[in-house]
Amino acid sequence: ANARLSLSALCLLLPAGAAAAHAVPARGRLGRLGRSRASPAMSSPDGAYVLPDSFDDGARQCGANILTALDAGVAKMRIDFDTSAGDITYTTLRNSLPIARTLMLMLAEKLCVEANGQPAGKLQMLMPDEGTAALVAREWAPPPTVHCASIARYRVPEDAVACIVVAPTSLDTGALDALLNSEPVMSGNVPVIVLNPQLVNMNTGALGLEGRQMLKRMASEFPDVFVLQTLPGAAITRKYPDKYAIWQEDPEAPGGFRFVRDDPKRPSAFAISEELYEDTETPGWLKELKSLINSLQRL
Repeated sequence: ANARLSLSALCLLLPAGAAAAHAVPARGRLGRLGRSRASPAMSSPDGAYVLPDSFDDGARQCGANILTALDAGVAKMRIDFDTSAGDITYTTLRNSLPIARTLMLMLAEKLCVEANGQPAGKLQMLMPDEGTAALVAREWAPPPTVHCASIARYRVPEDAVACIVVAPTSLDTGALDALLNSEPVMSGNVPVIVLNPQLVNMNTGALGLEGRQMLKRMASEFPDVFVLQTLPGAAITRKYPDKYAIWQEDPEAPGGFRFVRDDPKRPSAFAISEELYEDTETPGWLKELKSLINSLQRL
């Protein structure tokens, strides 16, 4: 088998044992890969930055960084685990379910059980709608230390240890704002982890006053604790509290990607694509993305 795997396709696969109802089909000729089919190490020359080589590797790094940030006192954080590489075949919510399930199991084990084995509380998994919350509660069979609910009209219970908000959209802005303004969250007693937010309507580019305020709040209050964002031929990563790392697909590099540079600020997908492929014709999707970014900057 070819040792060099396409990260964008590989990371879309569910880990072994995950519910088949939420599997994202593998693309191309890769098929379904096991845990042992890892690519060679993809790292910067000094070893400071490492690109995950599989779904399991990315999920492990993501969970570890969340726990590191919690130990450092970070009570609000953003996670971007986007391995679609610009493919819009599936919704952000659908693409987010595999990593959401994996994080649920990892964090419930670490946060919801005391050292003596007694329950410490419940991890709150908040979905954009009641249908998804009910489906997840049934298909995932979460442990007793996990509560699945819709973010709409949600109230933080007394036994909550943390909230994971999965793929909130522009329609969830009001509910997310209510959650952030609740006393348990404001006091820092209940951390909030926002996974793959998409607060701008990508179909219309619409962004109302409430949406603008939430974007500003996310930017100021929610550090990027873990980023794995794949683009056509490139990737952006970050592990809190390090800088962002930019990678470019390279058939000659170990694992198929080479480290380009780091950046203290998160670069946009368009900026990365222009930087890496400035000598090639701009694809149509990049032109549309640039138009959307320019429209948002005028707001």
